Amino acid sequence: MKDGHMFVDLAFFTNFNLFLPEGGSVPTEIISLLDPTIEYINIENINDKVITRLKFYQQKEMVLLNPSELNVFLSSGTVKGVRVFSDALRVLKKGGYFIVDEVENHFNRELVSALLRLFMNKRTNPKGAVILFSTHYPELLDELERNDAVFITRSDHGLTVDNLNAFLKRNDIRKSEVYQSDSLGGTAPKYKSLMNLQKSIIKSLET
Repeated sequence: MKDGHMFVDLAFFTNFNLFLPEGGSVPTEIISLLDPTIEYINIENINDKVITRLKFYQQKEMVLLNPSELNVFLSSGTVKGVRVFSDALRVLKKGGYFIVDEVENHFNRELVSALLRLFMNKRTNPKGAVILFSTHYPELLDELERNDAVFITRSDHGLTVDNLNAFLKRNDIRKSEVYQSDSLGGTAPKYKSLMNLQKSIIKSLET
């Protein structure tokens, strides 16, 4: 926290979902969205030690002495979801920027769409918070209304980054179809390369 601004770097945990709580309870609404079998997740800080209380419905409460133990009892998507949606809630309340790399990792499409819509709805985002995310799923681009909010990375003759608005002026065309059709060039696997791979596999199976 500096000058009233909060910055949390989770790059170290790119391939490992870890919920680092500040204390209190995870909002029931977040838990119900991610896993309705969980009754509650409560966080306590006792003598500088973080204690996590996890309870499933109709089961006894579990006391976890290390936040990483959540990965044993919860799916990676649920653990990531608790972290992402909790942080998103804080950004929505105060305003600011929320940056997520490969937002679809460990999430199904509906969860990602729900996250994006929180930032696109003025009632849930009155402070004008901004989410910046990267994704390998072009279908998620259809959630965005404006073409100038999308930047495309292409690997044709070297890596380039271009604003979609420079190639697509109409907003009524599905962005995912444009991306997957490779009409922009360098946004989809080349047909010839796919056929060569298929032939190679068939040949290896025949020997």
